[in-house]
Amino acid sequence: MNLNSFVTSNLMTNYRITKYDPSKRNEQGHYIDSTEWTAISDIGKPEYNLTSYSEYEKVENSYVESIMEIMKINHISELKISDLESRNTKQDFEEFEKSGRLKNVSVNYETEIQILSNGTNVMASSISKLIRLILRETIWMKLNSPQLIVEFGYDYYMYVKCQKLASQVISKIEELGLYVET
Repeated sequence: MNLNSFVTSNLMTNYRITKYDPSKRNEQGHYIDSTEWTAISDIGKPEYNLTSYSEYEKVENSYVESIMEIMKINHISELKISDLESRNTKQDFEEFEKSGRLKNVSVNYETEIQILSNGTNVMASSISKLIRLILRETIWMKLNSPQLIVEFGYDYYMYVKCQKLASQVISKIEELGLYVET
């Protein structure tokens, strides 16, 4: 590791950016609202208040817009793929399409999924589709640059490591309906 990357990483702040209201966490930090959906597969289920696809997509759009805003303010034009996990086959993606998991996301398995590999740089214009595919649990990867690391956890959690976000950026993300926690 060279000195510049060490200095940059030490100046970065960790954020958890999610749809989950921090006031609904217990003393250990666990989210306690069991009626809150946590995945695209929860759409339409009674135990998750019959969440509609449009409600789901609105939240998904907020996650995408948040990352695009952070990339914009940090002048980042591309992110690199690392820790790629894509166990799904072309047949899996065909089933995702039939089941509605890929609704409003056009994916060509051969030219967009099969070609993905660790170390691949992805231009900002293609990042939103990757984020959607990650959130829809069809692929998993980290996206990073020297100034930004984006990682997704279970249950619709997004973790971002970057320079300290200005209050205006945090406000903009919160206006999208998300919560920014450090």
